Amino acid sequence: MNPNNLTDTNSNLVVRPVPADQISPKAVVLRVLQLKTVFQRNWKLILIITLLGGIIGFIIDRTKARKPTYNAAITFNLGGGSSNSFGGELGMLAGAFGLGNSAPDASIFSGENFLIYAKSRPVVVKTLMKTAPINGRDTLLIDYYIRHSGIRDKEWEDNDTLRAIQFGIAKTPEQYSKQEINAIAQVFTRISGEMSVSQPERKSSFMRLSASLEDEMLSKVFVETHLKTIEEDYRQKQTKKSSEMLSLLNNRADSLGRLLSGTESKLAQYRDQNQQMVVATGVMAESRLTRNTAYLQTQYFSALVNAENMRLSLIREAPLFTIIDPVALPLYKDVASAVALQLGLILGLIISLLAVFLRETYRSIMQER
Repeated sequence: MNPNNLTDTNSNLVVRPVPADQISPKAVVLRVLQLKTVFQRNWKLILIITLLGGIIGFIIDRTKARKPTYNAAITFNLGGGSSNSFGGELGMLAGAFGLGNSAPDASIFSGENFLIYAKSRPVVVKTLMKTAPINGRDTLLIDYYIRHSGIRDKEWEDNDTLRAIQFGIAKTPEQYSKQEINAIAQVFTRISGEMSVSQPERKSSFMRLSASLEDEMLSKVFVETHLKTIEEDYRQKQTKKSSEMLSLLNNRADSLGRLLSGTESKLAQYRDQNQQMVVATGVMAESRLTRNTAYLQTQYFSALVNAENMRLSLIREAPLFTIIDPVALPLYKDVASAVALQLGLILGLIISLLAVFLRETYRSIMQER
């Protein structure tokens, strides 16, 4: 007979004990009743420790509260510029200078490249080095940022040299001192986390430039000035080839104009001196000057036409930044939530449960003795 199987002869029922790896409903009910008894004995301790943690968190929130931030965003559309600088009616002109049939370069202003470019350090620093009207006064943006962004009271709290730094005027990278280089690096690191460039809808061509700073006017002016910087830098880079070509054509037209003027003067002088000329040599010399003058006139007028076409090309290639949704005051104010209070309550509850566990364990040991 199997000792694990007990048979009741009267009822013909087989009663099996609960396996060791399973819990019976009765055991669950008894355990819940035990926990209820433990809670009744220790609820005051749990409440006191939890409230103590909440009070500590509340004090931390009050003493080290993060200042509210102001969110500024501007939605714009980038278009109007032609990436093919040497196409269409200017193909023959580019070929004459050996610039045709070249492989196209990847544009930094398309797709994800533009999102990275707009937050790059050179572009952001150009924005910070601009003067903008703030509260009716022209102010260097980086100086205003240092005074009102909170970087002095946080990152530079223990650095008196950086706290006292002031640029005063816009400078180029070659004019920076060592302290100014260090200050710009830290300002860029901080502002990189406070601004963003995104595409609201994947299927649209709209872009959104936003910033969340501790000063309302700083947020507004930075976003607007940064968009202007992007537009200027975009225009300069997008039209670089055509600008170089226009400069070359202008120099060529000026050179041809000087040669033409000299040749015409020589022809006029020669005719004045030889009005009744019948010698073949003189006729050949006059014919040569006339031919040179006509050739230079053709080349000169052609250079003027090409230069004018290139100016029109620059207009076509120029980017068009259309602002869809400008920045409007007042800005949305984002107030930090009481994080320390919530963490204090959670930690207080965990510590109180741990204290109850240790207390009940000690009590059980003493009862067994």
